[in-house]
Order: sequence, then structure tokens, then C-alpha cells
Amino acid sequence: MKDIAQRANVSIATVSYVLNNVDNQSIPETTRYKILQLTKELNYIPNLTARSLAKKKTGLIGILINKSPNMPYWKRGTYLSFVEDLEQLLTSAGYHTLLFSLDSTHPFLDIIVERNLEAVILIDVKDDIFYSISSNFVEGVPLILVDSLVEDNLFKQINYDFHSALQLALLENEDPSQVCLIMENYNNLSLVSHILEGIDLSEDAIFVIHDLSELESFSQNNPFTKAIVINEFIGNYIEKLDVFTDITVICTCNCPEILQRNTQKIIFKENKSATAFRLIEHLLKNIDYTATGTNRYYVEVQ
Repeated sequence: MKDIAQRANVSIATVSYVLNNVDNQSIPETTRYKILQLTKELNYIPNLTARSLAKKKTGLIGILINKSPNMPYWKRGTYLSFVEDLEQLLTSAGYHTLLFSLDSTHPFLDIIVERNLEAVILIDVKDDIFYSISSNFVEGVPLILVDSLVEDNLFKQINYDFHSALQLALLENEDPSQVCLIMENYNNLSLVSHILEGIDLSEDAIFVIHDLSELESFSQNNPFTKAIVINEFIGNYIEKLDVFTDITVICTCNCPEILQRNTQKIIFKENKSATAFRLIEHLLKNIDYTATGTNRYYVEVQ
């Protein structure tokens, strides 16, 4: 910054005002342009540690994922899709993303304090360890749950509107007795219960899949002709089994293009990452983020 100030014949403070987009200083546009050009020429890279000390903000958003042994590929694909989209949105808005994998049974959460995170996204948390995780959070740091439901208004929660999606899928099938539901298992069992709540299918027509071997079993002795599938990666695998005459996939990974053209697709208005990004921005601009508004956000069907 000192080199830029010398070449532009301005004070270091003026350079700082321009580079930090301070809007309460009257700086001529010609000076601003010259400083920005010199920034490019000198390959100026801001020191984020110094900037965070000055602003008392790190700009770091944490994304915490529960890792588990033998995680199926469709869950890895779901995580990758969400994290990639959210990271791009956060980066464009000037934030920095810290991705951290948690041991689902013994989560190490000192990272939240060590890195002074400004907000945290927690994905698919187990019901029985949620409060041991949340107790580690610093007061005032927003915690947003994704693919999880908890009975606590303090925490914001983002999920797809599965009820509307399933109702729409069932309406497309005239004979429910020929239809089965195939969905991935979630660590958060409250979300699984919520998805299945009030669904008009018999218990033996509902398959919550934990691993690949359970998917392969559909190629043998399958009594159903039609399938409703939650998750495109599972839907893609089911297509290849070629055991159903009709398949409807509720797209939760933001990649319906991996499915065949003749597969019915139920798509949501936006993906969870876009909803999470808007919620993060809203919470960080409101000092008391628990004071108003709902705690549950459901992404609607198109």
C-alpha cells in the first residue's frame, strides 16, 4: 500500500479508503482509477489477517459436514453440489469459505473459535449430538442447519418442500399400489420422519437406502412398476437397473441433466445453496438474528 501511495502521489490512508470501498470519503474518480490500476500492476493482495483485525470481521463462513465411514456416492455428490454452489455465491459477495468435516460421533469444534467464523452452515446433523455441537458456538454467530430439523426456534433450518414434491409425484400415478418410494437415508432422522409424514404409500413400498447393495436388490423380486426417487444420483442408478416402467425423480442435487430424457423430473425453484446464501447475508446484517422471522425455510417446487 505504501508503494501504491508513493506512485499515485497520495496518502496511504487514501489508498486504504479506495481498496476497502469506504463510501464516506470524497475521492476524485481519477485518483480512484489510478490507485486501482497501480493495484493491478503491482499485483496487490490484501492481507486478510490485518483486514480482519481492523474491521473486527474475518469474512469466514464455515461449512461443517458430518463425515461417516463408507459414505455412499450419492451423499458425496449431494454435498459436493451444495458446497460448490454456495462457495461460488459467497466468494462473489466477498466472503471466504472454510470447509470442515466433522466426526459424526465425536465432533471437534474448536475450529469455530480458532478461526473466528462469522456464520456456520451445518449439514445433515445427527439428532442426538446436535446440542453437543451447538453448545460450542460463540454467542452471536449464526448457525444455519441444512438437511436437518430440530425443535428449537433459535436455529435457522433450510430444507426442500418434500411434502409438495411428493404430492405432485403421486398425482402423476393413477394407481398408488404400483408405486414405491426410494430415498437416501439422512443422519438427521427427524428429517426422514418429516419427509415420510402423511405420505399415501404402504410401509412396504417405502425404501430408505443406506448403501449400494440395497439399491441392487431392486433388480430381483420387485413387485412395483413405478418409482418415485429422491436424489438424482440414486435416480440415475435406478434408471440403469431397468426394472420400472416409470420413474419420477425429485431433484435435490441441482443436476437433473444426469437423468434420462424420459424420466419425470420434479425440480425446485432454486437450490438450497441460494437460499442459504441469502439467509447468511440477512443474518449478518441484523445484530439480533433470533428476534424476528421464521426459523424454518422450505425451498418450493417449481
